[in-house]
Amino acid sequence: TNNVVIDKELITCEKLINLLRANDIKIFDGKWLEKYLILDILEYIINKKQIIKAETEIAITANEITDLLIEMIKILSKQYKKLTIVTNHIEKLRKIEKEIKEKEGILIILSNNKNKSLLKSQVIINMDFNQELINQYKIYEEAIIINAEENIKIEAIRFNGIVINDYEIEIGRKEFIWRDGIEKYRQRDLIEAELYVKDTYKNIRKKIQKNSIKIKELYGINGIVRI
Repeated sequence: TNNVVIDKELITCEKLINLLRANDIKIFDGKWLEKYLILDILEYIINKKQIIKAETEIAITANEITDLLIEMIKILSKQYKKLTIVTNHIEKLRKIEKEIKEKEGILIILSNNKNKSLLKSQVIINMDFNQELINQYKIYEEAIIINAEENIKIEAIRFNGIVINDYEIEIGRKEFIWRDGIEKYRQRDLIEAELYVKDTYKNIRKKIQKNSIKIKELYGINGIVRI
């Protein structure tokens, strides 16, 4: 066994978790799936807060340049007032920057300025910055941060925004709803175990849509986030 889904009760057992990790066994915890649901989480927040996209500045923090990241940049650049990509690998994104400018007439910002990059972004999608790294940047005080990697906390005293570290979903596919004992597990973990495969962003998104997956709840450090 290389991969496991753990129920809600056993996930609190540190001895078990440490043993599995020591044996290089992957625990499905929704983080892989979350990166493919980022736009759904974002849309959930936009609708709840009634945010106007054309008036909103958004940023993505990412150092790993992936197919998923490129697709997200293409989609978000068309919807929001301003899109900033904060990365240590600016040169790797010059090609997509040029492509979007030539095809769509849209200018995206590539930056790694720790004083200015995130200072005006109302929404920040954190793809892979850890807590130590993201806290080196000056962040808009009321920002909403969707965190797709390890859990983080913004340490700035004046920060009064929202940090989304976790989520739960609803699965529309009936086979999941009626499966015996499903209530013992997080639905996001079960569907992640079924969808987990190395594939393109578009193919995985098709599978997500086929399963009628919707965002149910968002969680921060102190539990459910009421937006």
